[in-house]
Amino acid sequence: MKAAILGTGSWGTAFGHHLADTWSRVTLWGIEQDQIDAINRLHANPAFFEELTLPDNLDATGDLATCLEGADAIFVVLPSQAVRDVAARIHTIAPASTVPVICLSKGLELSSLKRLSTVLEEELSGGDRSARHRVAVLLGPSHAEEVVRGLPTAVVLAGHGSSWHDWQPHLSSPTFRVYTNHDMVGVEIASAFKNVIAIAVGVCDGLGLGDNARGALMTRGINEMARLGIALGGQHETFYGLAGIGDMITTCTSSHSRNRNYGEAVATGREDPQSLLDHASQVVEGAVMTRAALKLCAKHSIELPITQEVHHVLFSGKDPRQAMRDLMERALRPEAE
Repeated sequence: MKAAILGTGSWGTAFGHHLADTWSRVTLWGIEQDQIDAINRLHANPAFFEELTLPDNLDATGDLATCLEGADAIFVVLPSQAVRDVAARIHTIAPASTVPVICLSKGLELSSLKRLSTVLEEELSGGDRSARHRVAVLLGPSHAEEVVRGLPTAVVLAGHGSSWHDWQPHLSSPTFRVYTNHDMVGVEIASAFKNVIAIAVGVCDGLGLGDNARGALMTRGINEMARLGIALGGQHETFYGLAGIGDMITTCTSSHSRNRNYGEAVATGREDPQSLLDHASQVVEGAVMTRAALKLCAKHSIELPITQEVHHVLFSGKDPRQAMRDLMERALRPEAE
């Protein structure tokens, strides 16, 4: 089997390294020529993994058609805001393709507030609303730095219909366990929204506010995640599974988390939040999701106080300590609300 992986970043490289153990060929597509050259000539991607040697059956290309040719599955591992453009290019190259597309990107499209699976379905169909391509998402607590080391990882594959169960053995390994879940909406919203709370936790850590504050932010953050996800059509139990609480715990507590680390950097005040985003080596998806979540909050008339304060800190210049004080001094209420 051949896998076409769109993205030569840390997660695309790590996932390709994982698949190469059982798939006959893995081809990564990217736009960074230095990464493509390193993968092909050195069997490495030192931009992300200095000491990792990539297998011989993994290569890279800057030509999308070459990457897609002969693929048994397409894996999208791109920044969220790039998904629509690349999906449209896939349709132009292979308009009649029935190859399944599995999205590993986490986030929402900011301009439309649509889930990435919806964006993919729209563009792959070329505007034909009667056409439904086989699109799924593969999400959960999965830091690339640990997957490449073969450390135990469990994720969720969610898509329409029952046929995705057939893909579990093709994606799993002794160290990479794939579950299925039919709640595509809940899985996608959970995986995107946890990055907002990870930024909040990073700010908390950067201010030295302690373990109690971190635990409170994560717990109330799960509440906000479920409130938003259910309003959008997700199922309550999904937010307490791998894509929800599992991914939130990992992202909020790990030194690998660029969203948590970004929040911590914001709290130090050495650079303003936008400057930090501009100089980041990889996209901080939580910053994009904060904007999207706040728009959805207004659209659906739901309350997301942590999200609101994160937005104020990142985009309105609010002092992080004042944001925490305002959260703590909100009107008292039952925990279930």
